[in-house]
Amino acid sequence: FLFRVNMTTDAGYPERVSRSEEEEKLLKEIREEKERLWFEIQELRRQIIDVDNELAALDEVNDEDMRAEKENQRVHRTGRNKFNDNPKEGIKFLQQQGKIGQSADDVAKYLLKGEFLNKRAIGDYLGEGKEFNIDVLKKFIGLQDFTGKNIVGALRVFLASFHLPGEAQKIDRMMQFFANRYVECNPSGTLVNTDTCYILAYSTIMLNTSLHNPSVKDKLTVEKFISMNRGIDGGKDLPPDLLTDIYEDVKKEAFKIPGGNGGVNEFAETFDNPEKTGWLTKEGGKYKSRHKRWFILKEGMLYYFKQSGDEELIGTIPLQVDLKVRPVEDPKAPPNCFEIYSEIGVIKAWKKDSDKRAVPGNHDTYRLQAPSEDEQKEWILAINDAISKLNENDSVQQRKKRILSAVKGLDLPGME
Repeated sequence: FLFRVNMTTDAGYPERVSRSEEEEKLLKEIREEKERLWFEIQELRRQIIDVDNELAALDEVNDEDMRAEKENQRVHRTGRNKFNDNPKEGIKFLQQQGKIGQSADDVAKYLLKGEFLNKRAIGDYLGEGKEFNIDVLKKFIGLQDFTGKNIVGALRVFLASFHLPGEAQKIDRMMQFFANRYVECNPSGTLVNTDTCYILAYSTIMLNTSLHNPSVKDKLTVEKFISMNRGIDGGKDLPPDLLTDIYEDVKKEAFKIPGGNGGVNEFAETFDNPEKTGWLTKEGGKYKSRHKRWFILKEGMLYYFKQSGDEELIGTIPLQVDLKVRPVEDPKAPPNCFEIYSEIGVIKAWKKDSDKRAVPGNHDTYRLQAPSEDEQKEWILAINDAISKLNENDSVQQRKKRILSAVKGLDLPGME
């Protein structure tokens, strides 16, 4: 109410100011507006309290997730150390902890995906003559894709995945399974007979030893290599051009036989327990070249290498909060493609150029091809999850900023 304090009645009480109907109406509107504002302020207070509680709960969840993740890493590290010391005990421990399934397929997938396991220990486990180990060996080789590769290329992939044991019986079994798998992947290729493939694979490994072992003085010549493989194709000779190509390929580059430690070092620890790994074909920029690369997704970053287990990093793609991923719908594109893209600018990636210098990327889209539709879906899901984790904290903080902006300028206690 409005009073004039300098005016009093005969009784000494303040005189009530008389108002017109229009003034009364205006005063009523002011009171209603004041009441409305008061309720809005209370609602804003409540929202701020809710967001604060949400942030506190998120911190608590993050702490729990972090503890769980650290425990998960500890168990995997313990299992890996046990495996490197005693493969049988390591697998048993990981199975008891629920980190590996009980089937031969589960163990094979773990061994093939465990790039940082001791490669010699993998070879020892796969070389054991027990029925389960032999089954794991079959599954392990069956997971490798040699489609479209010549026998040297297939052997490079195969021999890089474990350390070949020294016992002749173990080598014989492994090479026989390799030959079966190679022919299975290339049914219409030059080598359609598993026995032929088996003998040629053996002689190719011998060729590698002859050409690149310093202790071998009498090196095989191409003529001797062709001669030693006469009649191995069911009594017939293989094409001399095929054997010459094999010879020149091996002579140019030795097989990369993994050592005992399998690359377990500080670099390997960087990529321990990734969210996703696998082969993807990466489309180039200016000339639209295509290169198959080994990708590792970890903690919001995509790393890629020329080969699985390589220590030389080719490039990275950081998964910023503004990035998105989607399947490629272009009918002209190869199958199982997906792309990571930005709608607001260049993705802050880098790669090594031909001189092995680190140079920044200049793309707003990276197109990648997965080997299968299932792999495409898994990569899209994994990348989306990684981007969501980056966005999770930001979204709650942005809500708080918007609410605080709405009450900016109001003199409200506790809003600093």
